[in-house]
Amino acid sequence: MMSDWYWQQSEEDRRTAIAAADRLADGLSSGWQPQEMPAPFHLRPGEGCFSQENTQVLQYLEGDGTYTHTSASGSGAIGVALVVGSMLGNHARRQRAAAEAAPRMRVVDAGRMYLTNRRFSVQGQHQWIDLWFEDIRMSSCDGASVFLTMGSIPAVALRVWPAPYHFALFRWLAHDEIIRSSAPTPPAPAQPRQPPAIGPGHPDGRPDSR
Repeated sequence: MMSDWYWQQSEEDRRTAIAAADRLADGLSSGWQPQEMPAPFHLRPGEGCFSQENTQVLQYLEGDGTYTHTSASGSGAIGVALVVGSMLGNHARRQRAAAEAAPRMRVVDAGRMYLTNRRFSVQGQHQWIDLWFEDIRMSSCDGASVFLTMGSIPAVALRVWPAPYHFALFRWLAHDEIIRSSAPTPPAPAQPRQPPAIGPGHPDGRPDSR
């Protein structure tokens, strides 16, 4: 299985990924459409494959919260030290076990991801994983992964590069929606009107003199 370091991105990688997503948005906005590509698995009628990349699959799951309890006994100063050390060790193991058992995104598989106009299909090391668009309730992207909240299974994250590009492509394929990863450049603020050099007063602009 691919190690986590494989997915670590530099700031330059992040900017490149965002730029790829924005180029896709620009192309789709102008009427361009991505071309279908061959897929090594059976597609359903009307289904086409539009991207394939390596991926790591994560899922929001609980872990194994078991731990090994050890005990010690003895007399005198050495015995007390052994008992105290055993208690501290058990406490640390309980804490580690509790942290390990807490629900979080956990790596469950890795392999080749194929994005079609119907699903994310992953040829994993252990199995094929199909994430059909109709089962996806919510979706988002953090720049490194595409997050999918599913209707029948715990949430899934797909680490893929460039993630913003694949997220934008998914939203277009699934919802005919064109999204951009970078924030639009805000318009320049309107220039404030300059106050008059002389306040109201005499018709020629000078204050009344008395």
